[in-house]
Amino acid sequence: MMGMLKFFIGLVLFMTGVYLSIHWILIGSILAVLGGAILGNSTYSLAKKKRSS
Repeated sequence: MMGMLKFFIGLVLFMTGVYLSIHWILIGSILAVLGGAILGNSTYSLAKKKRSS
């Protein structure tokens, strides 16, 4: 449950950062990097959770 929530939050942050980087490069880049980190972290934990069960 928490992994899926982090996945969607990371995805929204990443996509928002990509869109905002058109207008505001610094803010968009920061959001995209943070969103990508959350997305990667949640994907890693989801794969690890499914593999162990």
